[in-house]
Amino acid sequence: MRYYSASKKVVGALMLALLLIGGLVLVFLASPEEVRSAAPESGGLHADAGGGALLSTSELTHHVYLPAIFRQYGPRSFRLGYCSTSGSVAQYPGIHELAAGWYVNFNVRSDPVRPLGMEYVQTVRLHQLTKCWDKKVRDREVCPYVKPYTYTLTSPSTKGALRSSVAANPGALWLIGNEMDRYDWGGGNPWNPDMVSPIDPTQGQDEMLPEVYAVAYHELYHLIKSVDPTARVAIGGIIQATPARLWYLDTVWDTYKEKYGDVMPVDVWNVHNFIFKEKCDDYGADIPPGCPESVCKPNDDGVPCYGKIYSDKKHNSLEIFDDQIRAFRKWMKKNGQQQKPLIVSEYGITLFTGGMEDPDVVRDFMLETFDYFMTTRDCELGYGADGCRLVQRWAWYSLDDASVNKYAYLFNPENRQMTALGRAYASYAQDYLDVRGTEVPGYWP
Repeated sequence: MRYYSASKKVVGALMLALLLIGGLVLVFLASPEEVRSAAPESGGLHADAGGGALLSTSELTHHVYLPAIFRQYGPRSFRLGYCSTSGSVAQYPGIHELAAGWYVNFNVRSDPVRPLGMEYVQTVRLHQLTKCWDKKVRDREVCPYVKPYTYTLTSPSTKGALRSSVAANPGALWLIGNEMDRYDWGGGNPWNPDMVSPIDPTQGQDEMLPEVYAVAYHELYHLIKSVDPTARVAIGGIIQATPARLWYLDTVWDTYKEKYGDVMPVDVWNVHNFIFKEKCDDYGADIPPGCPESVCKPNDDGVPCYGKIYSDKKHNSLEIFDDQIRAFRKWMKKNGQQQKPLIVSEYGITLFTGGMEDPDVVRDFMLETFDYFMTTRDCELGYGADGCRLVQRWAWYSLDDASVNKYAYLFNPENRQMTALGRAYASYAQDYLDVRGTEVPGYWP
């Protein structure tokens, strides 16, 4: 009986040990997203085409953090990125095949999913307060700005929550805002003139007068740096480097210097590079808030309404694409910022018009712009530490936004399968697998 009892104890101990080991293996193999206790990433408000879902404060609670070895590090293409809009990227079984180096989801995440150890670039969302907040209506006579001018955070919703997320993500890159130079819109789809929908209070980006954005940037930059001195901070992306948008950036830059007596501190410069017409109350990019008549042409009522008017057929023009990148780099050089990296955190084919709804057109544009970014150098304008390249990193729009051009997303958000465009992206990335683990190239700050 004594030996029988002892053997039972040994067997029981072994079974318990196996169960514990099995449980640990399951935890370690799970992605960080799968072991967190907060609400799913798709929760909160939704903003189309670059807006993503706005977080609620319940999603910014403490999470379980896995050791680095269990973040599934693997070879990645550091420069290539994508824009995610439809919840967690973990929902796509083939997401690792893209081998991208970074992505944006247009929100702040305390514990973001990082396939292959890729970088998640944080986006602090904010908006100038209006008297009808948070209904995002363009008309500033019907819905004027609150005076004195101020702003509110939308992701996360408090500065305390932002501090917690900064502390949880040391060394991260933080974008302050997203398309602050775009008026809110009410009803319809700004990328498809034939798609009409009821007024949706989430339809807009981070509209702010440039003078207000300068204040918001100052406050948030110093908040982030006070928590994590190793953090890198970038401006939010303006839609495209046209004269109207560069006026907006000039005003931000000048306001900052006048108000704070110093040059605006920016670690990484950031721009979007769409090719949209700039016309108020129409699909496209609209004009920047506060744009004067000297920059934006007035309509019949004398109200500034027109900026650069591109034909929809030029939505994939590589010539305009290059012109806008160079215009932004010239702006950087003029202001003593040439020797800093530049990222394009959002660009792609979104329009349904002008011959753009063609899979070959979309694929060719994507691959040609990848080649452009990889190879275009100009030591008069480019970043010396990166062999004079004009752009250091870029993110294709989109990974999974089904509300824009149906041939432009890399994964189908309905069946979660990689698209033909996704396969072209993955194939390209395989030729540029330049980092693994926690490596970063020498040109990156």
